[in-house]
Amino acid sequence: MSADVVVIGAGFGGLSTAIVLARLGLRVTLVEGEARPGGALRSYTREGVDCPVGVHYFGSAAPGELLGDFLAVLGIRPALKLRRLGTGGVIDRFFFDDEIFDLPSTAEKLEVSLAARFPDAPGAVAFVMKICRAAMASLRTDNMGAASPGYPMLPMTRTAAEVLAEMNLPQRLVDILALQGFLIGVNLSACPASFLMMATASLLMSAWELGCTGAQMAEALTERALAAGVDLIVGDPVAGILVDGRRTSGVRLQSGRSMATGTVVAAIHPKTMVGMLPPEALPASYREGIGRLAETGGILCVAALLDEKHHPAQDFNLFRVRGDPSRRLEGVYGQLRPSGVPGQTRLTVLVETSYAEWGRWHDTTTGHRGSEYRAEKARRAQQALGEVEEATGPLHEPRIVDVWTPLTMRDWVGAPAGCTYGVKHSSRDGLDFLVLSRPPLPGLFLVGQNAIAPGLLGVSMGVLRVAAAIAGRQPLAELMARARKEAGA
Repeated sequence: MSADVVVIGAGFGGLSTAIVLARLGLRVTLVEGEARPGGALRSYTREGVDCPVGVHYFGSAAPGELLGDFLAVLGIRPALKLRRLGTGGVIDRFFFDDEIFDLPSTAEKLEVSLAARFPDAPGAVAFVMKICRAAMASLRTDNMGAASPGYPMLPMTRTAAEVLAEMNLPQRLVDILALQGFLIGVNLSACPASFLMMATASLLMSAWELGCTGAQMAEALTERALAAGVDLIVGDPVAGILVDGRRTSGVRLQSGRSMATGTVVAAIHPKTMVGMLPPEALPASYREGIGRLAETGGILCVAALLDEKHHPAQDFNLFRVRGDPSRRLEGVYGQLRPSGVPGQTRLTVLVETSYAEWGRWHDTTTGHRGSEYRAEKARRAQQALGEVEEATGPLHEPRIVDVWTPLTMRDWVGAPAGCTYGVKHSSRDGLDFLVLSRPPLPGLFLVGQNAIAPGLLGVSMGVLRVAAAIAGRQPLAELMARARKEAGA
C-alpha cells in the first residue's frame, strides 16, 4: 500500500488536512485509531440532549474571513447550519467581583464601550483597538495573514503580560483582555501576545456556534473526505512512523500492515507523535523539548436541563471570574442554549480541574470507574452549578443529564492528561516549540490544536500552513479563491 500523504488522526485537523490535500490532487490516506472519525468534534447525546465536547463557539467564520473561507474549501458550511452569536449586541458577559462587563459583537462597539468604561485612559483604549484591528486584518483572506498598514501586530515571541505591562494599561482593561486566554487555555504570563489578540479579534469579526451537532459536523467532514477521494482507515491505529535515512518513508499500523509514503501529517498530540518515531529520527534536544511542554488544564463539564420559562436561551456566553485574571484565570463558564427538548433549555457549565484530582481512577476506562467516581462527579457538578448561579441567577430545579471529566477527555480523544486545549502555547518555550507544524524531520508535519493554536480557527491556520508547504502556496491560494467564488455564487 502507498499514498502521497498519510494523515494520522481524524479529528478536525486530520479530516480537514485530508480534504484540502485531496482537493489539491494528492493521493491521501487518513488513519484513525478509533472506530469512528471526529475526535473532539464528535459530541454525544444524553436523554435527547446533544453534549458538545470540543466546540462551543468560534469566530472569524463569515465569508471573506479565514475560518469562513476555510469551511467553504472543506465544503461543509451548509451542513453546519451556523448560528450567529451576539445578535443582541453581546458575545460574552464577564462577571467580576465588583462589576459586569459585556464584550460587544463588533470592534466599533467595543471601542465605544471601552472609551466609556476608561474615560481617563484614551491612549490605552486607542492602543488596544489598534492591535485588535491589526489582528482582524490578518484574518481577512484577501490579506492572507498580513496586517493592514498603520496597524501594529503584537509579537508571537513575547508574552501578553510583558507587552501589556509596557503600555501601562488600567488593571481592569488588562483583566478584560486576559479573559480571552480561556479560549486557548493559557494565562497572560505565558500566552503569546499575538495569540491573545487573535482570539478577541476573531470574535469581534463574527462569532458563531454550530446549528448542527458536533457528531453531525464530524459526519459531514467524513463524507467530504470520502467524496474527495481520501482513503479512510478506522479502528487500526498507527503503531509507528517509518524512517528511511533522514526522512519519513511510511507508517506501520497496529494490525501489522505498512504503508509507504514520503509525507506524514500527524494530527495527534506531539508527545504521541514522538513516541511513534525511532529514537534517532529526531534530535535529542527536540525530543526533550517536546517532553517538557506543559499541558493545558483539564475541564469538568456539566450538562443540565432547565425549564425555559425560568431560564430562556441566550445567544451570548457567561463567565464568572474569580481573583486576578491577569495573574491566574479562574472561574466558571456557562451557556444557556436551546436543548432540542420541548420546554427545556440546555445549560453547559465548564470549570477547570486538574488531571491529578482524578488520579485515583487513572487506570480505569469510561463506563467502568465505579460508584465512588460517580459520586465525586455528582459532588463536583453540584458545586459547579452553585458557582455558575453567580452569573445565571438562581437555577430553578436543574436536572443534570451528564458530567464529563479530564478522564473522559483522555479516553475520548487520546489527550495524554485529559487536557482540553492540548499543550500550552507559551512564548517561554521558544519559537521551535511555539509553532510545531514542522518537526525537524523531512516529510513530517504536525496539525491540530497542538500545532499552532486550539479552536477551529487555530487548527485551520495550521492546516493551511502545512498544506501550503506540501502542495505549494499558489495551488492552495487558487483553491481558496475558487471556494470563495463558489460560496459567493
